[in-house]
Amino acid sequence: MSGGGLAVADRSQHVPVLLHRCLELLGPALADRPAVVLDATVGLGGHAAALLHAHPALTLIGLDRDPQAIRVATERLHPYSGRLHLVHAVYDELADVLASLGIQQLDGVLFDLGVSSLQLDAVERGFS
Repeated sequence: MSGGGLAVADRSQHVPVLLHRCLELLGPALADRPAVVLDATVGLGGHAAALLHAHPALTLIGLDRDPQAIRVATERLHPYSGRLHLVHAVYDELADVLASLGIQQLDGVLFDLGVSSLQLDAVERGFS
């Protein structure tokens, strides 16, 4: 991939931190019904992909401040595009994002706070 970062094949293999625990904790609120989750730090889309796969009636809103992360997540989550809203925004803008989408209630929220592989794996991104 030009511009550094993870190659397309690597992105699909990326395993987010505490994935199974996140699914376990959010599962009861999302199971067997239409639900809405906000992934406030969507990054490479690993948590989002797992949640969308596990819960067929789920709608997911994913935010990220990094435009490259939004591009990667859009590609990775394409199979779920009908149940997905990806927005280039920081999480302190989440109220505005939800209002613009007409979302008045969330059934779950995920904040994966920390650094991302996109920042660590590419020297030109400044964290390597």
